[in-house]
Amino acid sequence: MSCSQCVGIEFKFDRKKAAQELQGYRKDGPKETTRRLIDAVIAEGVSGMTVLDIGGGIGAIQHELLKEGANSSINVEASQAYIKAAEEEAKRQGHAQRISHFHGDFVDLAGNIPECDVVTLDKVVCCYDDMRGLVEESSARARRVYGLVYYRNHWYARIWTALDNFLNMLRRHPFRQFMHPPEEVDQILRSKGFQKRFHHEVGVWLTVVYERSNPR
Repeated sequence: MSCSQCVGIEFKFDRKKAAQELQGYRKDGPKETTRRLIDAVIAEGVSGMTVLDIGGGIGAIQHELLKEGANSSINVEASQAYIKAAEEEAKRQGHAQRISHFHGDFVDLAGNIPECDVVTLDKVVCCYDDMRGLVEESSARARRVYGLVYYRNHWYARIWTALDNFLNMLRRHPFRQFMHPPEEVDQILRSKGFQKRFHHEVGVWLTVVYERSNPR
């Protein structure tokens, strides 16, 4: 991730947006695509498992998996505002002692992040220019299950990202979105020993969950 993208993430995902998402989660629970990812991961079994949530936002995935029996979670998030919101929610739900937080670019931090049974990336691949580096480093830390939500390779997703990036450029906002071919993501994961267990497409989003052929 470039330095300008890191700045853009801190700017776009600020305290106001974190507060809005936290309020929405407390009122209505996880968003639709996030809920779908959570349910698909739970279907693979999470009791006693450890979780690594990359780009964890306000912590919805972590809290829901902990409530379903996961043992502990690691949250890696590039927005300081989101980490503060996640810490606040962890205290409210009584999960503070079960979640560790890391602030920064996951690929830069990867050497300090341990393997976990479950790894999730909810709308993170589309914020990252180096898809291969992100997927390879994150999947290397998944002992058993790997789940992600990212853009479909569809014409309206391409129009959406192009328009958003154009508007950000006009505003001199450094944040950019990226579309990466799902077949390339799938190829990387299959080469690492993962098999697809769940696939769902709706709107611009693709939700996929993989399981290692030989869990470590």
